[in-house]
Amino acid sequence: MPLYLAGAEGGRAPFDRDRLAELAHHVREMAVGDPRARASYERRVRIASEVASWGIGAALLGTAALPTTDQPSRIGLVASSLLLFLFATLWFHVFPDSWLGRSRFAIGTAITQIIAAILLVLTGGVASRYFPYYFLPILATVFGMRISGTLFTGTIATVAYVATFVAEMFVVSNRTELDDGVIRFFSLLSVIAMTALISRTIQETRFTLRQRTDELATQNAELSVARNTAVGLARVRELHELVRVVYESAKNSLAIERLYLFASKPDFTDGYTIGPDGSMEEFHTDPALPEDTPRRRAVREKRTVAVSDSKDQTVSEPAGEHQHFAAGLFVPLIHRSDVIGLMAVSSHKAREWSAHEIRIAEVIADASASAVASFLTLEEVQGQSDRLEARMRVLESMDDLVDALALTTDESSLAQTAARSLSQGFHLPAATVLFTDPSVAILGRFFEVKSAEDPVVCPYMPFRSHYSCLPLVAGGDTVGALFLEPDGDSIVDVTVMRAAADRVALSLATRRVIETAQRQATTDGLTGLHNRHFLTEQLRLMHSLAARHGQPYSVIALDLDGLKNVNDTFGHEQGDLALRGLANTVRKTVRASDISVRTGGDEFLILMPQSSLEEARIAAERVREAIELQGRADPRIAITVSAGVASWRAARSAEQVLEAADLMLYAAKRAGKDRVVAETPARVAEPEAASGA
Repeated sequence: MPLYLAGAEGGRAPFDRDRLAELAHHVREMAVGDPRARASYERRVRIASEVASWGIGAALLGTAALPTTDQPSRIGLVASSLLLFLFATLWFHVFPDSWLGRSRFAIGTAITQIIAAILLVLTGGVASRYFPYYFLPILATVFGMRISGTLFTGTIATVAYVATFVAEMFVVSNRTELDDGVIRFFSLLSVIAMTALISRTIQETRFTLRQRTDELATQNAELSVARNTAVGLARVRELHELVRVVYESAKNSLAIERLYLFASKPDFTDGYTIGPDGSMEEFHTDPALPEDTPRRRAVREKRTVAVSDSKDQTVSEPAGEHQHFAAGLFVPLIHRSDVIGLMAVSSHKAREWSAHEIRIAEVIADASASAVASFLTLEEVQGQSDRLEARMRVLESMDDLVDALALTTDESSLAQTAARSLSQGFHLPAATVLFTDPSVAILGRFFEVKSAEDPVVCPYMPFRSHYSCLPLVAGGDTVGALFLEPDGDSIVDVTVMRAAADRVALSLATRRVIETAQRQATTDGLTGLHNRHFLTEQLRLMHSLAARHGQPYSVIALDLDGLKNVNDTFGHEQGDLALRGLANTVRKTVRASDISVRTGGDEFLILMPQSSLEEARIAAERVREAIELQGRADPRIAITVSAGVASWRAARSAEQVLEAADLMLYAAKRAGKDRVVAETPARVAEPEAASGA
């Protein structure tokens, strides 16, 4: 996956992996000692040694050319110079540079010292005037900056000089020359000691400088790794890209094959891993592992734990899924003194981790900790924001629930609307609203069923094994229950669910109160039939349909015959029973669409929508006969009715229809009661004509 940096101008620069690889190579060289620096040093020593050899040979040859040089000395000087020239040619141009290894310089100076001893012998022995040339090989050992080379060459020089001096003691009898030889011997020892001291000082100074240079180079390399890692992390926009950048940095710096990032607090058992193929994977480890695992120790002790061979330790976290985990480093990611994650790098083969490699891993971890903390914090904030947004949506759905419930027309639509709104608001696969008697929610509290074996289950949900039940309580009475079936994406907030249940219960209770009030306002308390208030509204509606659409309606006016006799003979209680019996008989006799109304003490009306005059007359006759039969069955409530029938006609008002029915009722009364009189279909009978009849 390519990584880019968005600049101020809107352009994007690619992540420089080649630069990071080059830097990592330099870091590894610092860890094992830079071979190029060592080769450069050896090359400088070789050049200095060769120049010194050719220079000494040239000095000897120049000295031989002086006019004051005697012939024997000239021969010795020339011979010695030729030997030096031959040595320089063979040593530096014929023999390979790798010959004799690290002892090459010391052996080379020892050979030049032997040539100097030959010069001393050929030019007069210990009393030779060319004795200063004898010091030159010893002084040349300073180029090697090793005290061992100086002592080795000085030992050869001392042995050669002592041998020459002892040999001359038996030949030379001149006391002065012997004294000069002793003095020169001590001067030789002084030069050797002084040169050795200089070599040691230079060697220690060089070692200190080189050590400090290596430390500075290592620190610079660590800073460069940290900087490049931080720059790479600054360019990422997702956690997956962050893991990839950290892996590239660790791979190039430490030569590892796989990286693991544990980022699930507090146990750090889950995370992401990336390997040589570049694919990102999620992994999950066993949280029940013992406390002595490298992962747990690294988190607990806040330090890096190195594993050289996974066979020797319990490293089952990554190894459980990646069997090629042979060696690794577990480095805690520490941000503001807290462990916010864990970085683990692994190798396919067992290996010993050097202190420098451990330090580089820690540098990468330190550079990554802030970025990982930022991403984890961002994810946590995003998660909280998502949860808050979901909760806000739930609260908004509560407002929508109230509005939707207000638009319902009956209990059935109220239950359906509540179930649909709750399912959408809480992201539920299913929601059920049940309105029934109080026994449905005997517990009177919220409870959750997770399986069919739970001790508390609801008899109204026999085929469900996972649901929540909330009773609907209004005014202290249980009016029903909510059954919510959540899944992994549902928002389960008991407080909000209770509020939703209260709103549904309140809506149901309010509707029932309103319906009861409306029923009481439009219903006669004694008979249960509608009263005059209801009559006015229904008559207006029927008359409107008749006037607009030509749908006729008829009216039957009823008046009881003999009710006073029942009251006087058997009492008013029996009279009330007679009225209730009449009401029941009317309800059973007329159609369900017909409207029965008690308009007075013993006066009733029946409104018959979409019916003709003849149909109304027949219906009135059935009612009369049914009441007559009821009186025969129980003489104590024996009553009869007189009925008048009228029907709507064009240009007739509702009041005129009622008046026509009353006129027909009066006609039935005057005709002897217990009968039905209907107006003629052709014309409306006048009151006077009816009275004359």
